[in-house]
Amino acid sequence: MPVCTGTGRLAMRRSGAVLILASLALVGCANVSPRVPVRVHAANGRFVVSLTSEVLNEAAGRDVDLQQLTKVDLSRIDALLPGPATTITVTVGDPDQILASVGAVGFTDPETGAITVGLYRSWSDEPADVSQELARTLAREVDRSVRITSGAGLGKTILDELVADGAATAFGQFAFPGPPDPWVGALTGKQECHQWRHIEPLLATVGIHQEVLTGGSVSATTFGESSMPPLTGRAIGYHIVADYLASTGKTSWTALAATSTKAIFQASGYAPCRAS
Repeated sequence: MPVCTGTGRLAMRRSGAVLILASLALVGCANVSPRVPVRVHAANGRFVVSLTSEVLNEAAGRDVDLQQLTKVDLSRIDALLPGPATTITVTVGDPDQILASVGAVGFTDPETGAITVGLYRSWSDEPADVSQELARTLAREVDRSVRITSGAGLGKTILDELVADGAATAFGQFAFPGPPDPWVGALTGKQECHQWRHIEPLLATVGIHQEVLTGGSVSATTFGESSMPPLTGRAIGYHIVADYLASTGKTSWTALAATSTKAIFQASGYAPCRAS
């Protein structure tokens, strides 16, 4: 059996600095495939991360040290947003649920705050920067987890979903600066006003309305039209939170996670049709 002795290196630009990570001998050796999950403890044990054999197989031979990468990312997240311990699973995601421009998808259990992150199966076809998008996805989901487990709670209305998603986006972009997330500029001013007129009367509606966040096909009965531009709700949610941060001044991310949806929305002054 071939023996792999070399190490790969991954250069990543984070917050204007170049971070060089030396990868393990296993990573960069195409002849070695991990067959069992690996558990990583990060941020002094606050996060226990399970890297599945699937995602480790994807990392093998591509000079990506996922163990070190998650440790570095989560240490930065922990410094910016302290909170209770949680578990994280990083695996290969369903390609139908992953935006091509992002390359990762996250889910946080609304009851426990446990996090799952899915990455593209074939990184060679990946159009996005895997290291950047893994970092931002982790940041967004940790923000949600803190809001669920020690903050204001996730809530159940459409407005709750918009604000929670917007806060997660804002934190992810602050923690790992770079090009804006694709949904930040997904709508023109006219589109945002038009969609807001459909959504605003339904903000108190309880239920899972993922289609509002992602756009595309929606219930014509509920929303008055059969489709929304892609990422409509995610764009609106981010703008609500961005307006809140701008109007109230800089606040800590812990304080934001503890602030209720109602308080954020009211203080934001969000009114997209005013400028259209």
